[in-house]
Amino acid sequence: MGVRYRKYFKQCKDIKCNGRLGKYCPDDRPRNAQNRQYRLCGRWAIELFDDNRKWQSLVFKDVRNRADAEKRLALLITDRERGLLNLPSKKKAITLQEYCDQYLESIKDNSTRNTYMARRRAFKALCYYLGKHELDKISPFMVEKYRIDRMKTDNLKPMSINLDIAALSLILNRAVKEGFLSKNPCKGLKPLKVEQARDRILSSDEIAILLDKLKGTDKLMVEIALFTGMRLNEVLLLKWDDIDFNSELITFTQSKTGKTISMPLSKYLANELKSFKTDSNRLFESNRPLSVLVGKYSAYFSKIFKDLGIVNFTYHNLRHTFASLHGSIGTDIVTTQSLLGHSDISQTMRYSHTQLETKRSAIDNITDYILKTKSVISSA
Repeated sequence: MGVRYRKYFKQCKDIKCNGRLGKYCPDDRPRNAQNRQYRLCGRWAIELFDDNRKWQSLVFKDVRNRADAEKRLALLITDRERGLLNLPSKKKAITLQEYCDQYLESIKDNSTRNTYMARRRAFKALCYYLGKHELDKISPFMVEKYRIDRMKTDNLKPMSINLDIAALSLILNRAVKEGFLSKNPCKGLKPLKVEQARDRILSSDEIAILLDKLKGTDKLMVEIALFTGMRLNEVLLLKWDDIDFNSELITFTQSKTGKTISMPLSKYLANELKSFKTDSNRLFESNRPLSVLVGKYSAYFSKIFKDLGIVNFTYHNLRHTFASLHGSIGTDIVTTQSLLGHSDISQTMRYSHTQLETKRSAIDNITDYILKTKSVISSA
């Protein structure tokens, strides 16, 4: 039994210190979101065997240094000898879903929009599989099973799964600090191997094949991505209210940043959408899709592309094709980044009248290019 300074952050664990700020403290340790001050890298812990001979490692808010910790340890030892030991009990059991909701609410006003949206997206998928389980019931086996299910059932790439597990580990580390868990079940879990591959884009012949062979909903979903660069989950969330046929604009919320993007609508795509018009509020999905549903759509389109002879190609590669084709037809990089909704383009640039006209010209150019490709191949 005794006292020790228990550190939270991996950056600090190799630094020998007594918890005081010193010249050896790393600069990359976390800061407070409000005042930008460095957070304490750990707390003084008091370690002893309780009355049931179970090892306890405890921290107390009023224990700020080694002297305080040793005084508290002496009191606890005395209480144990007198039969009055009353150690703090573990906090009430809470499910992963409840804890994730609490966490998101706590960071809503103290984090960037990108960070908040990324965490919310990851927790949504995690809670679909593990949300009903209490935190202390989540085991390394369950985490590994989650990875297998996401890869095999939902056809998710290793990089995306690694991001999910990183988010899970983050929130479970916080649960450990707050006393809901004794240890993080993700600790020691090696990330899945990620193969670095070049972005696949469509050739002219492959574009013609898609436009000629696809029909109905499949064709329209491919056309929307090919002519606008939208991601699959953004396409699935489209509502008819998002499309202004009079102004020839399509407006949607970017899934990665939560920002609203206004995209000029080419006359060709507008006509395709009008011919598909339904009474339903949404174009494709009646309910807001989970990432699980997006994974199934992605696998569905990958199979369609493969059956048409377009191998190693996914729905998301349509967005890469959109970006690459703009480079081929001479669209300037600033306009291309704006069309893709990249975060380094300012809000003023995206919504100014001049930028909108530039976007409209770029959309018309790429529409002409794609349709010309189709007609040339068809007449051959």
